[in-house]
Amino acid sequence: MESGKLDLDSGEMNSSKEPVATYKPLPEDDLRVQINSNEKPAMGKQNGESDPDDGAQERMLKDERKIGVNKDATEVKFVSENGDAKIDIETVKQTLAGMGKEELMKYANDPFWIRLRWFLFVAFWLLWLSMLAGAIAIIVMAPKCSAPKPKKWWEQSPIIQLDASDVASKNLKGLESLLDPLKSQNIKAISLKSIVKSSPEGHTEDFRDIQPQLGHISDLKEFVKAAKEKEQHVVLELDPNHSSIHHPWFNKSVQREDNYTDYYVWFDGKIDSDGKRVPPNNWLSVYGGSAWEWNEERGQFYLHQFNKTQPDLNYNNPKVVSEFSDILNHWLSLGIEGFRLANTQYLTEDPNLHEESRAPQSAHTNDYESLVHAYTRDRPENSNILRKWRDLVLNNTKGEGLFTLCDDIEVDILQVFNENRTLIDLPQSPQFHAAINSNISAASLNESISQWLNSSSWPGWNLNTLRQRHDPAVADSLILAMLLLPGTPILQLNDTLSAKDAFTILTNARAGHPFLHGDTVISILNEDVLVYTRLKSGNPGYLVAYHSGEKPTNIDLSVLPQVSEEVNVVTQSPNYVQDHFPIQTKLPSNKVPISPKSTLIVTFVPKT
Repeated sequence: MESGKLDLDSGEMNSSKEPVATYKPLPEDDLRVQINSNEKPAMGKQNGESDPDDGAQERMLKDERKIGVNKDATEVKFVSENGDAKIDIETVKQTLAGMGKEELMKYANDPFWIRLRWFLFVAFWLLWLSMLAGAIAIIVMAPKCSAPKPKKWWEQSPIIQLDASDVASKNLKGLESLLDPLKSQNIKAISLKSIVKSSPEGHTEDFRDIQPQLGHISDLKEFVKAAKEKEQHVVLELDPNHSSIHHPWFNKSVQREDNYTDYYVWFDGKIDSDGKRVPPNNWLSVYGGSAWEWNEERGQFYLHQFNKTQPDLNYNNPKVVSEFSDILNHWLSLGIEGFRLANTQYLTEDPNLHEESRAPQSAHTNDYESLVHAYTRDRPENSNILRKWRDLVLNNTKGEGLFTLCDDIEVDILQVFNENRTLIDLPQSPQFHAAINSNISAASLNESISQWLNSSSWPGWNLNTLRQRHDPAVADSLILAMLLLPGTPILQLNDTLSAKDAFTILTNARAGHPFLHGDTVISILNEDVLVYTRLKSGNPGYLVAYHSGEKPTNIDLSVLPQVSEEVNVVTQSPNYVQDHFPIQTKLPSNKVPISPKSTLIVTFVPKT
């Protein structure tokens, strides 16, 4: 060492003249090395490489084997500061690199990889198609909200009865001239009344022919054809219970001719204590007196539950049931699309002729109401006959025909008839028919309507004698009030004329969803005003108000659920004495004027 130089190991001055080693700091870049997970740090690198024979492989730390590179790559820096060495270790981000093109090409044409690629390709598309098929299946097979059942033509339109007396010519040609006016009033259902060949008293003499004064069968065909061209449907009114005493069947039955012997109800009768021949039992006619009449030629009594010139057909005889089925087929073949049958509650009787029981508190022995009539009226056997006829009608009209009764039917009988499936379309309520009049209160009207709607979802509302029985102005108002109820009104031609404009507006409204499928809510306001609403989600609501009182009043419609603050007047009855509102006139719902015995119809936007 040279003298005067500092001995780094001892920190003392060396006075020897021998050369002394000196250290020159190396640049930091030359001191930086990369250490991978399989190498130990090497000291004394030159030009970035380590000498394997260099002694720099010696351990620099006591327990070097405990120090290894963890799974993350690291970067080591040697930093020199004032002659000291500092090690800075930083985490290095790992970089992933895929195979190069040359490596990929080694497998491109390998049969194994080709098959695998095709397998995965096909599997992908099969899986995709199966998922698509599954989605479609779920959409198709998942339960849906069923659409409302479409209403039939006899549910959409009121039924208008036509009679020969409605036209001056009193024939079918004249009745045909009424089809266009009825079409303009949206009438689709026409019922022909009393057209079969009958006696002057109106008793049927031929169930297969029409009255000569009406024309010929060919005229009926033309009438039906003209109606169909106008999208109108014709139904026929028939009374199957009895015929005229002049019917050919009765004459043949009197003479016990072939199959006609038992076409009517015949019995020998009894001999009383005085030796007189008397009827076989106590059955009574609807008109009073015995229901039995002696026929001298045959030597027996025949049954007539109505007039003695109207002998009852024997529907306990299958041949008679079949005969009338053929009659219905005859009319259906001429284009008739349904029937309204009269007096079907009297079709069958007890074949054993049991005596009827006395009615409680009966006053007159020969009065019809003095007996209970358990053996001659509303017998369960009637439903079996009606079922055959109904099926016949539906089979010949593709399920669209009308099969109903002209007569009212009691609730208990209706429940028996329609227990398993519908037997009678448009059942009519005797209570409603008896109760409705010009003096009926709002409460009584509500009761009559509600009771029958609870018994039948789509009843027939028999209004065809209302104008004849009561004040025509009030009758018109009541008819308009009934037009938007669930069910089908049954009317005569003159019922449509006096309030023609209002009638047409409401028959047109019957084609809308609120009427066909909407809910009905009935209320009483101010004690005297019957109000009902027809509501179907997504449609304007309809409200009908009938004032049964004697004085004008204002009603607050806003108290009703879903009625908005404003209503639009649609139409009103002719006896509405206020200044008539133009169509679509707006009124505040909390103060709507209505005059006595009048009807007002409004629409509104339902509250959400």
